[in-house]
Amino acid sequence: MGIWKKIGAAATIIGVIVVAVIFVTVSRANSTEGTLIRLAHNQADGSEIADTIAMFADFVAEDPSQELEVQIYPSGILGTENEEIEMVQAGILDMAKVGSQTLSQFDQRYAIFSVPYLFTGQEHYYKAMEQSEKVKELFEATADQGFIAIGYYANGSRNYYLKDDICVDDPSDLKGKKIRSMPSSTSMDMISAMGGAPVPMSAGETYTALQQGIVDGAENTELALTVNGHEDLVSSYTYTEHQYSPDIYIISTAAWEKLTPEQQQHLKDSLAKTNDNFKQQYDRMMAEAIEEAKEHGVHIYYDIDKTAFIESVKPIQDDFKALGDEYKALFDDIESYSDLKTEGAQ
Repeated sequence: MGIWKKIGAAATIIGVIVVAVIFVTVSRANSTEGTLIRLAHNQADGSEIADTIAMFADFVAEDPSQELEVQIYPSGILGTENEEIEMVQAGILDMAKVGSQTLSQFDQRYAIFSVPYLFTGQEHYYKAMEQSEKVKELFEATADQGFIAIGYYANGSRNYYLKDDICVDDPSDLKGKKIRSMPSSTSMDMISAMGGAPVPMSAGETYTALQQGIVDGAENTELALTVNGHEDLVSSYTYTEHQYSPDIYIISTAAWEKLTPEQQQHLKDSLAKTNDNFKQQYDRMMAEAIEEAKEHGVHIYYDIDKTAFIESVKPIQDDFKALGDEYKALFDDIESYSDLKTEGAQ
C-alpha cells in the first residue's frame, strides 16, 4: 500500500511540474508589459457556453490602461475542477470557473447552492447572487485557503424529465421512479424527499442509463435534453425549478493581492459584464433547446404549483440552517431577496 501512495504522490508532483512548465513557457511566449491572468474551466472549447466565458478576456481588454490580459484554458485541459481549485490555491493557476458543489468540498457553506428551493425563481436567483451581503462575505471568506470568489456564472434552473409523459407537479408523480442523481448527498436526499429513488452517476452515464432502463428519468437544465441527446429518450420535461446551482469564478489570493484596487474592480466589473452577456445568451439557448425537444416529441409542462415539492424539502433546508449561526444567516439573507418573502407568500 505504501508504494502505491508514493507512486500517486510522485505522479501528482510530476503533474504540477508539467503544468508549471507549460505556464512559464506560455507566459514567456505571450509576455506583455502588464499582468497575465490565467483562467481555466471545463466547458468544451468551441461550445456556446465556452464562447460566452471567452468574452471575459474581451471585456478586460477594453480598458488597456489597466494593463491586464486574460488567457483562457478551456475543456478541462488542466484537470478536473478539484485540481483546478488546488492549482489556484497553490498559485500555479490564477483563476478558475468551477461548480459551487465542487467548492463545497473546500468550504461547506458553498453547499447552500445545492439546497432545493433556496431560490424561488430566476429573478430571486439573480438578485440574491448580486446583492446579498452574506454571499459577498462567503466569496471573501476563503482568502486564508488561497482563493476568493469574485463573480458567479448564472446557470439556469434544474427540472425533472421522464421517459413517461407525466407532468411532475406532485411528489407522488415520482413515487417508484428511478431518477439519475448527481453523486452528492444533497442531491440524493432531495430526490428521495421529493418521492423519487435516486441513482447516483456521472452526467456522461445518463444517456445509456435512460436507454437501458436503469433510470426512469433525470433532473437537469434544458440543455441536457439537446446537448446530451436525452430528447430522443424522454417524453416529458416539467419546470419544477427546484435548484439554481451557480458556477463560481475564483482567483488565487496571491494573484489578487498583487493587483491594484483599480485592477481588482476592473476584473469584477468585467465578470459582471460577462454574466450579463451570458444571461441573454442563456435564455436564447434554453428557448432553442425546448423548441428542439418539442420537435422530438417531448411534452413541456410549465407553471406548476410547486407547494408540495417545497414542503417536501423543508427538512433539507432546516438541516442546512442547523449547521450553525453563520449557515442560518446566509440562508436567511438569501431568502430575504425573494419577492415572495417581501410581499408575502402567495
